[in-house]
Parts: sequence; C-alpha cells; structure tokens
Amino acid sequence: MPFSSTHLAPHLPWRAYKGATGSEIPGNGPLSERPYRQEIQAEQLNIALTNLPATLISSTVISASGSIVLDIESGYSWIPWWLAVVVATSVLRGLWLLRLRHTPAAIANTEGCLRQLRLLAFLAGTVWGSVPLLQIGQIETLSGAFTAFLMAGISAGALIQSMVLAEQGILFFTPILLATAGTFFAQGNFACGVIGANILLLMSMMVFQARRGSARFCQGEEARLSTLELAKSLHESNRKLDYLANHDSLTGLHNRAAFNAELAARAAKGVGLALAIVDLDNFKLVNDTHGHIVGDKVLIEAATRISHACQPSEFIARLGGDEFAIIIDSAVCERRAEALCKLAVAEMARPFVTDGVTSTIGTSIGLALFPQDAEELSDLFAAADIALYAAKGKGKHRVSRFDADLRVKLERAQRIEAEIGEALAEDRLNVVFQGQHCLLTGAVVGHETLIRWGHPELGAISPMEILSAVRNADMGDRLTEFVARQACRLLRALTKVGDATSTVAINISPVEFLTGHPVSIILDTIDHFAVRPDRFEVEVTEETIQDLKGVNAELNRLVSFGVKIAIDDFGSGHSSLVKLASLPFGKLKIDRSLISGIDSRERNAQLVSTLISFGERLKFSVLAEGVETAREAETLRRLGCAQVQGFHFSRPLPARDILAQTREEAQRARLRQVS
Repeated sequence: MPFSSTHLAPHLPWRAYKGATGSEIPGNGPLSERPYRQEIQAEQLNIALTNLPATLISSTVISASGSIVLDIESGYSWIPWWLAVVVATSVLRGLWLLRLRHTPAAIANTEGCLRQLRLLAFLAGTVWGSVPLLQIGQIETLSGAFTAFLMAGISAGALIQSMVLAEQGILFFTPILLATAGTFFAQGNFACGVIGANILLLMSMMVFQARRGSARFCQGEEARLSTLELAKSLHESNRKLDYLANHDSLTGLHNRAAFNAELAARAAKGVGLALAIVDLDNFKLVNDTHGHIVGDKVLIEAATRISHACQPSEFIARLGGDEFAIIIDSAVCERRAEALCKLAVAEMARPFVTDGVTSTIGTSIGLALFPQDAEELSDLFAAADIALYAAKGKGKHRVSRFDADLRVKLERAQRIEAEIGEALAEDRLNVVFQGQHCLLTGAVVGHETLIRWGHPELGAISPMEILSAVRNADMGDRLTEFVARQACRLLRALTKVGDATSTVAINISPVEFLTGHPVSIILDTIDHFAVRPDRFEVEVTEETIQDLKGVNAELNRLVSFGVKIAIDDFGSGHSSLVKLASLPFGKLKIDRSLISGIDSRERNAQLVSTLISFGERLKFSVLAEGVETAREAETLRRLGCAQVQGFHFSRPLPARDILAQTREEAQRARLRQVS
C-alpha cells in the first residue's frame, strides 16, 4: 500500500494550526503556528515512511559489513551482540512500518506516528552510538579510525534523509556523533581532542543543515499547497461565475443566455425539437396588488411547478419577467410537447398561496416545432412567440400551436422588421396628428403624434406592428428621432401661422427609456428646431408606473428642461394611485375603455369623476380619449372633464391639414375682432 499525503491527513485549507509540537523553521516561525501544518506534517511522514525500507536495508548491510571489518581488525567479543541489537532494532522499525501499512486508523494520527518515528530513530542512533563508546581507550587503533569513519558516514547518510524531517535525522546522528566525540576526548591527548572538537563542530553544522533543509521543504510545501488552494479557489469562483452567468438568480432556472446556447446546441444535433414559450397571464396584477416580494415568491413557485411538469432531459429557462421557455427534443417531441404544455397549464391553474395571499394567475403557452415550423432558430422563437400571443388573444389559460395562419402573421412581421430600417431612412412612414380639444370651447389645445405606414404590398401596417418591428430591430432611438423631428416641425409651423399655445405630444414606450436614449434625442431635437420646450409633450403609457426606478430620473430630466409629461391609456391596466402620484406628470389621459359608453355605464362615470377630482387636487389636467359620440361628450362635460380627444371632435390629419385649419381659425378670429 503506497503512502500519500491524502491518506495521511484531511485537507483543511486556509487555517493556522496551533498547539502541537513542531520544528522551528528559521525566518518563518514554528511549524505549529503556520498554515497547512497538518498537510505538511502528513507529507513529511509520507516521505519518511517511503524512505524507511531503504534506510533499514542500508543500516543492516552497513552494520554487517562494519562488524566483519571490526572483527577482522580487532576481534572484539561484543561485535556479534551489537550486530544482533542493530538487526533487532531494524526489525522493530520494520514491524512498526508494516503495522502502519495495514492499519489506516493508526496512520491517520500523523503527530503520533511522527513521535514514534522520532523515538525509533533515537533508539537506532543510540545503538549505533554504542560502538565508539565500547572502544574508549582504543580509538587511535586502525579499528578505531574505521569506527570514526563508519560513524561519520552513517551520520552523513542520516543528514541526507533528514532534509525533509529534521527531528528524525537529528535524533539519529546526534547520539552517534556525541559518542564518537566523547571517545576522542576520553583519549586525553591534543590530537584526539582536536578531532573530537571537529566532530562536535560537524554535528552542529549537520543540525543546522538538517533544520534548514526541513524548513525549505516546509516552505516549498506551503507554497505548493497555497498554489493548489488558489487554483481550487479560482476554479470554484469560475464555477460560481459560470453558474451566475447561466442561471436566473431568483428561480435558479437557466437564463436567456443559457437558453440560447442550449437551443443552438440541440438544434445542431439534427434531431427534431419543440419550443414552448410560457407566459403567466395575470402576474402583473399580483405585483400591483400585493407587491414585488409576493410576486417574486409566485415566480419561484411557478418555476417549481413548471419543473415538476418536465422530464430531466427537458431544458427549462426563465427568459425574464414572467416569461419561461422549455426545450423538448425527442423522436416524439410533438406528442410529448403537447402533453407537457397541457400539464403545465393545469399546474398553473391551481391557486398560488403565498404569505397568506391566494392568487390565481394561470398561463398561456405558445408551441412551435423545429424544423417543421421554422428552418432557423430565430424563426422558431418568433413562431413560438406568435403562437403565445395567439393563445392570449383567444382568452388566455391555453396552449396555442403554431399553424399556417400564424405563419402568415410571422412572415408579415419578419418582412416589416426587415424593411423598417429603409422605411425610416427614406421617410416612408407617415406621421399624422389628432387634435386634443377644450370640451367647453371646442378649441384645439394640443395634438397627439400618430405614426402610419401604407405599405405598397402589405397594405396598412398598424402602429403596434411598427413598434414591434422597431423594438426587434433595435431601432427605437431612430424612430424616436424621426417622430420628434416631425413634432418639432409642426410646432415651428404652428407658431408661424399664429398658434403660440397648443402642444404637440409624442409617445415613448417605457422599454425605450431602459434600452435607448429617448430623452437626449428629444432635448437635442427641441434645441435644434428652437421650439419652446413647454409646448412639447411626452406621453408614456400606464405601464411606466410599474418601473419608477427605471424611468423616473429620465422623466425628471425632461421636466427640468420644461417638457410636459402625460400618462397615456390610464385605466387599461392595474395602476397604483400612490405610484401615479410620485411621477412628474402634468396630464392624465383616461383610456377609451373607460370612456366608451360612459353615458350609459354609471360605474365608469363614477371612476372618471373620481379621477377628475383627483386631478384637481393634485394640479394635473385630465383628458378623455376615444370620445366618439355626442352623448359621451355631454356626460364628460357634466362630470367636469376639461379636455377630450376622439373621432367625435377630429380625426388624425397630416401636418398640412392641421396648418390649413389653424390658418382658417386664425383668419376667422381676426374677422370676429374686426366686426
């Protein structure tokens, strides 16, 4: 059984071991006060035990050959007895070694083994040291000279062995050299005295060299162990960094980066796979109603339920927010994927109970297959994403499989995305403006900028399609600049035809605040066209309220420059009035979902009335969107709403028509003044 340091002591890194005996290491303090003490001692013991068989054999051979020479030269009667004791000592040390080889529990006690090793070394040294003592008075004979030579040689051999473990060698050769020096001193003449002194000097040098050699070994071992520990620490750090780089910190699932890599790796195998995009249906309401702490716990539980529905071979990732993805690859991935998605929908339909709060959210899933539904991975994700939106459009809480109809939508979306850059560069997009009116006088007080695209082959492309393509193509800043320039051109033209008060508003998605630079673009454009900042208005959707930390600072930059802020589509989501009050806005636009049929829906009327009162107290104006009938307008007038926007008052018009109407209104105003 070979000896190794891993067998001799456990690896206990980065600790200073104190209290046990150990050799003093010059310049570094005692071994008992240094790190890696147990590991170093274990390695010392390992080397000593490895070298011990050779030591015992050489000791036996040298003692036997020395006995023969001494017997020939002097014929001492004690020689056979001494040789027997040397052999017995070697046998004792050998039996001790065999016991350690076959008793792992014994060898685990490193310090105990080292003490025994030192004791046996001292015993062997004492036996060897008896040879010169038995020749006191006869050291000047030829046999005495041979004895001195023999003692010096065996001591030198011990010194070489002690370069790893000093105590063992010192305890062996010190009795030998002391006995030899004492024998020379006992001779009583000057020459022998000088030799005895030189032997003591030699012994001192050997002790020093043994300690220094052992110290260097300990230093080297410490450096080696430290390097190994550093490498282990770096490996562990890299492993943790790799985990963090590829896993979601909240749920522990894989993240988007790991998902993209896994999807590419599995597709490269050339086997079929299915991709399911899972989106929680009412999660936003949980966050708004109960806060993000409860929301996070719901996400963790949702991740657990999805994991339980999956098999070990299926790859699950959290893509962000409340969106997850599952990769299924097998020979029967389609059947398995459909079964998995149905199970996931059923699992998510069960109520979530978190901190005493019960929430019912459900999930919608979009499913697409590779390569049946898409030849490229990017197209596969887009196919699953479109299927997901189809599931939500059908009423949520269901699975939607990508099909031919959805393929048409996907191909349309891909073409729009491919051409949006050229459309922006070549001014193919059209900007129109819908008037915002004072409900009491009917006068125009502002204009909202709306974007249109009449494609020669695809027909009318909706604003939502345009925004989706812009976002996917990472062209949000280009669209913001395009629309802002159109708005500033209209403002400058309105001023020239006599309108110095009305505002022009543009819409900015909250995503743009987090991924682009809309504020800098808007401020630079206002400065370039030299228009009054207080006539420029930025409308942000209601969902902006949910990320105050991300957008509030940017909105305050606009306000500090004089730009007005309006909250658009209020009432279409689940907003908090407390959060609403903390935003730096001056106008609240009530979504048409609350305005439509307000003349016959008392509950909506009460909600709108409350918002109007809320605005009066907090000093912001309230505008009703989507007013399409005279009855709706009259009801809003009765409730005290000051501003309105909708087809009942004006439809979106190009800038030239807005300017023509403004000139006509200015001319009528002058005529009224003359008359």
